[in-house]
Amino acid sequence: MKNLRTKLQQIPKLPGVYLFKDINNNIIYIGKALNLFNRVNSYSTQTNDIKTRVMVKKIEDIEYFVTNNEVEALLLENNLIKKLQPKYNIQLRDAKTYPMLKITKKNLPKIVKCREKINDKHEYYGPFISTQTLKILQKIFTKVLKIRSCNKKFSPPYNYTPCLNYHIGKCSAPCASIISIQDYQKSIDMAREILKGKTKTIMRILKNKMEKLSKNFEYESAAKIRDQIKILENFNLLQYIDTQSKENCDYIGIFSDFKNASISLIQERNGKIIGKENFIITNIIDFSAILLDFLKAYYLNITLFPSTIFIPEDIEKIDLLKNALKIKFNTIVEIKKPNSTKHKKILILAKENAEIFFEEKQYKLEKIHNLRELKKILGLSKLPRIIEGFDIATLNGKYNTASMVSFIDGKPNKSGYRQFNIENKSHPDDYSMMEEVIGRRYQKLRNEKKKLPDLILVDGGKGQVNSAARILSILNLDITIIGLAKKNELIYLQNRVKPIKLPANSSSLKLLQSIRDEAHRFSNRRLNKKYKKKNLESRLLKIKGLGKKRLNTIFIKFGSINSLISSSVNEIAMTEGIGENLAKKIFEYLH
Repeated sequence: MKNLRTKLQQIPKLPGVYLFKDINNNIIYIGKALNLFNRVNSYSTQTNDIKTRVMVKKIEDIEYFVTNNEVEALLLENNLIKKLQPKYNIQLRDAKTYPMLKITKKNLPKIVKCREKINDKHEYYGPFISTQTLKILQKIFTKVLKIRSCNKKFSPPYNYTPCLNYHIGKCSAPCASIISIQDYQKSIDMAREILKGKTKTIMRILKNKMEKLSKNFEYESAAKIRDQIKILENFNLLQYIDTQSKENCDYIGIFSDFKNASISLIQERNGKIIGKENFIITNIIDFSAILLDFLKAYYLNITLFPSTIFIPEDIEKIDLLKNALKIKFNTIVEIKKPNSTKHKKILILAKENAEIFFEEKQYKLEKIHNLRELKKILGLSKLPRIIEGFDIATLNGKYNTASMVSFIDGKPNKSGYRQFNIENKSHPDDYSMMEEVIGRRYQKLRNEKKKLPDLILVDGGKGQVNSAARILSILNLDITIIGLAKKNELIYLQNRVKPIKLPANSSSLKLLQSIRDEAHRFSNRRLNKKYKKKNLESRLLKIKGLGKKRLNTIFIKFGSINSLISSSVNEIAMTEGIGENLAKKIFEYLH
């Protein structure tokens, strides 16, 4: 279970598929996730579902596969479930139950939603996990491209009476020859391009429409168009995990730090990704030969071969391996760099998976060693897996801020970062400010019964350490606190008279320095923002008619100084209590 807990912390916050294994290394469940870390770790919380509780008790190991997005994760999940049929996936929703869009092959084609592919001549696109994306696309097809959505059947000559959809602007009425068949087909072709992920033309049309609405002060309608544009910007339906081809290919991704290397091999069979294998390579003599050495060691010892092996770089003596495979197995295998977009995309995925696997192994080889060394040096009772670092930033007692950064297993945990405003300090007082921040942070954690860190690092010396320790004593919390003074890079402990001086090349010192420097960077960023905002506020208040109340309303609306500066006169004028004349003054002052 300890190894499993360690693995839970290593899982990346990326889309992908996860596989749970039991004590016999059998895969018992396969799932997909937009965020692998959040989804897999959610199983550690209590659940009322009996089946889930039983399954979780059987989990002994976890594997995962990173993908580009959630759609790819869904398709890969579906492929793996069909192939492996895990015990707890009986009720899993199959990909065919998600909605798709179909361009019909008939007179005056239309685009309709469906949930299953039928072996006919229609064109299918999807599946769509996001119903919002699906609705936006359907709206664009009807309102912008004006593609028909009625269920009527038409045949030439097209002299029918147009229906209500035409009169409310949702159809171009090809049935009544109001639009020519050729022009209507152009609309269908544009829809097809959108469904393939080519959205430049339609984006240009929508942006022009949005600008016209804004000029006519129709801001609500313009905002709706803006939302459609935003979805299209993120929309790319060219999925590479599940294709229409029947290819059998392997993709070799490699990552190295010129000490060790990792390789991830992604397997595609009949056009579907069915799995991957990861390898760590150590004791490397010639880094330029890693790829060829791996190919020889792997493919000369298997029995089933792909038709093509895609590699990230050309290899000078690759023909030797091809000939060896032909002689030994009587098989011809292409080994080359990819040319098509699809193959390049999957090769990039292979490299990303190799890099993530490499980081996991490096964590096991190096990070644990660093943390163990730190534990020994500081005389800690347990491994300092969670370290929180604090820094104070001030300008002569003004704009006081503090930051807290979180490191888990020697790596930044940016979701755990926090920033603090410190008010009512007329002169710089690092000690009292440190007391306030430490008190606020750990009073909150104690009240909410949340996990405490294993070690606290403050930027400074004995004074800062004692100030922080005094507050923890009041809170009745037993957490080791150390200080790292930048001048001589000395480590101060609460109950030790002399500071610790580590060698400059010490990995433990470098870890503490990285935490201290990250906290310093984070607090200074907040300080700069506060200074710029206050400075700008004091200057803007000189504008006649602009008081503190109106200025506060402006900052609430725009959120940041940069957002306000980049806004137009019309956008500023739309703020409550700000008219066009005052908006012009503000705009002119800012520019």
